Amino acid sequence: MPTDPVIKDDLVKAIAARFGLSLNLTGKIVQTFLDHLLTGLVSGSRIELRRFGVFAIKRQAPRVITLPSGKKIAVPSQKTVTFTLSPAVKSKLNPPPPPKPRSLAARKRRF
Repeated sequence: MPTDPVIKDDLVKAIAARFGLSLNLTGKIVQTFLDHLLTGLVSGSRIELRRFGVFAIKRQAPRVITLPSGKKIAVPSQKTVTFTLSPAVKSKLNPPPPPKPRSLAARKRRF
């Protein structure tokens, strides 16, 4: 079921085709959008995209890891980005299963 990844160029082409814009202009729009996301994250802001999800910064605690060679290394505290799906996206990714048809025996018991 794996498919090819969607890259920025694919988004640019799809948006340009949908709205009749040039690839150059659409590329600048998409890059500006991504730049604003990055600027917000770097400044510590939480980025909420309604009906899509939330990007937030989380600080990872310092920890000690063990390499395959057995050597232990201290990893300092660092920031990472988390993404939380909106309920709308979550329901599209995981639709509820269709209801099971009732058996003939269960239908006969109703009467």
